[in-house]
Amino acid sequence: MRSTLRTGMTLTVTLLLFLAFNLVWIGKLPDIQWDISQQKVHTLSSSAQHLVATLENPVDLYYFNSNNDPKRSYAVQRYSKRIEDLLKEYEKTANGMINLHLVEPAPFSEDAYKARLSGLEHNAGFLGLIGTRAGHSVRRIGSFSPDREPLLEYEISHLLYKLQHPERPVIALLSGLAMDESAGRLLQELRREFDLVNLESATAQVPEHIKTLMVVHPQALSERTLYGIEQFVLRGGRLMMFIDPLSEQRSNAPSANTRLDELLAAWGIQMPADKLLADDLYTPWETPGAPTQVRLNLPRQAMNTNDISTWNLNSVTVSSSGALSRLSKSRTTFTPLLHSSEQSVLLDANSFTRATTVDSLIEQASDQARRHVIAARIEGPSYSVFPDGIKGQPPGVQKSAQIHVVVIADTDLLTDKVGNSAPDSNALFVLNTLDNLSAPDTLAAIRPRAPQEREPTVLERMRESAKQAYRSKASELERRMQRTEQEWQRLIPWTTALGTQAVDTTTQLQALNKERLRLPMELHALQREAYAQVRHLELAIKLVVTFAVPLTLCLIAWGVFLGHRRRRLHAGSLIH
Repeated sequence: MRSTLRTGMTLTVTLLLFLAFNLVWIGKLPDIQWDISQQKVHTLSSSAQHLVATLENPVDLYYFNSNNDPKRSYAVQRYSKRIEDLLKEYEKTANGMINLHLVEPAPFSEDAYKARLSGLEHNAGFLGLIGTRAGHSVRRIGSFSPDREPLLEYEISHLLYKLQHPERPVIALLSGLAMDESAGRLLQELRREFDLVNLESATAQVPEHIKTLMVVHPQALSERTLYGIEQFVLRGGRLMMFIDPLSEQRSNAPSANTRLDELLAAWGIQMPADKLLADDLYTPWETPGAPTQVRLNLPRQAMNTNDISTWNLNSVTVSSSGALSRLSKSRTTFTPLLHSSEQSVLLDANSFTRATTVDSLIEQASDQARRHVIAARIEGPSYSVFPDGIKGQPPGVQKSAQIHVVVIADTDLLTDKVGNSAPDSNALFVLNTLDNLSAPDTLAAIRPRAPQEREPTVLERMRESAKQAYRSKASELERRMQRTEQEWQRLIPWTTALGTQAVDTTTQLQALNKERLRLPMELHALQREAYAQVRHLELAIKLVVTFAVPLTLCLIAWGVFLGHRRRRLHAGSLIH
């Protein structure tokens, strides 16, 4: 009896001490965390810490997170926790300048009403951020997405910086084209986001107060203006430049200067002046190879999703664009932003005056198909291609240790005719890039946390080889299927159909319909053939994974059984 009582009292005292420790002392223990990730993604970068240290006015951040929404996936659930942890890091580092409020809005609640009123998206519950500063406008991140995880730190830092500095950055525009006539919608967006300054096309020197410059079609600018652009870049100015082998707005206009290629070479890049980019995969069906233009619809897969320029971007449309490449002896870093598919080729620009379709030209050059870069970010050392200055102007800056340039091999993407009216298309690409180039060093230094590249596995290499083999054989079938579909759509009569309809037995339509049904079957058979070895290996891996543990347990059990049996036999022999 006494032992039972003593045991009960001991357990009671232990429980009381445990509760007292948790209630009184647990809050006084130091908050210690270890970030063991390779990229240190759970810790603020030194650049973000520096930006937070420069905050001059307190801000309030309201993180809306519908944590219990049944439509939310596990990946988004994990990402929402990652955002919360990072926001807490910001709050802790800011030393009282950031007040974080965690809001979990219930359906039809006042919090949900405020979130919708502020423009937060509600696809699978709220997952957005609202920032406020006393006496100033409110800013928001409408929705966080796991696809943009490398940009998460920049997204939050951008909101904090804009709350502290709501004034619009100054952007200068220097164009060799009549932008007011062809790109009115884009100019309207630029004037809404920036303080836009128009420079004359004959400008010989960029004003000192301009820090960010947008140049369009420098082929039409004079050599003096080109010298001014070069000196602006060497002095530390940031440049976004649109060049084009065949601008549809000036298709017959001769080039005014001949030194643009030298300037590009000084930056470590080149663009063939007589080559247009054609892509069998990204060419839209509704413009099947017009002889005067090659339009490409670039999806998300054709973008560098780890760069600020593609922030919230879903598509970009280019027309009659060229291709950029890095020079072999270049010392600058060449970061592609937009690129074609692996079914793209460079075609002679003069061929379009004789050819009837782009398909025929792609077919002729199919053996040269590979991925090409349409837009790139260039950073690093550069030198002047005008070491003796230019007539009427003395020599200027001869070299720079670090230039910041973004070059796009197309000018037509700026036009209203080519640019999609969707808010996440061409205009957003231009706005993102200019906003990043005009950002101060404290914000621009925050780079995306791109996932570390690893060596591909045997299975991944086999998949890539199978994909290449399939694409090389399937391109012709896909072109035939596309032409057949277009011809069928053209010939089929448009009628108002009754509930029951007669089958059109026209010989040509029946033949086209048979082709429409047969070609997908051939593509499917070709795909099965190309991926046969990959599927066999995947099946083998599944079998190994499925039966490895049970077989291992059976072998262990069999070994234990044999061990016990041997010991029993040995013990029996000793007794006898």
